[in-house]
Amino acid sequence: MTTTTLHYEIQRSRFTNLLMAALGAAVPATLGNLLRREAPQISEADKIGREAEAVREMARSYAKTDPGFAADLFAAAARHEGHDE
Repeated sequence: MTTTTLHYEIQRSRFTNLLMAALGAAVPATLGNLLRREAPQISEADKIGREAEAVREMARSYAKTDPGFAADLFAAAARHEGHDE
């Protein structure tokens, strides 16, 4: 029984080492592939539109407490998009 138990422990240890080696090789490769993927390119017009919408959202949050500041933010968003040229 001792020989069987010893053999089982050796086999289990060998399997564990092989599994850990395989995982150790696969995980960095997978993470590397994920990190190398490029983010989708956003056009300049989309970027400007998103920035202006963020400013408008901030303006809406100030609309009740400070209407003058909110109006300035709305105007800045319009200028940023080029609607006030």
